[in-house]
Amino acid sequence: MMPGITEEAAKVAATTVEALKSSPMILALVIFNLLFMGAVVYIQHTNGERWKALFEMTVKQCGPHVST
Repeated sequence: MMPGITEEAAKVAATTVEALKSSPMILALVIFNLLFMGAVVYIQHTNGERWKALFEMTVKQCGPHVST
């Protein structure tokens, strides 16, 4: 990643937290939503890997058998 992107993301996060200090419930919801989206991305990634392995195994076992 480019160093400028990390710095800008940190500034946005700091500004968001500073703006939402007066309403901690909304801040908690923002944090929960970020964690939830991260969990969904991770679960979908691992699920995709599982389906890829299952598909490859199915093709290997059910594909045409060539005998020489």
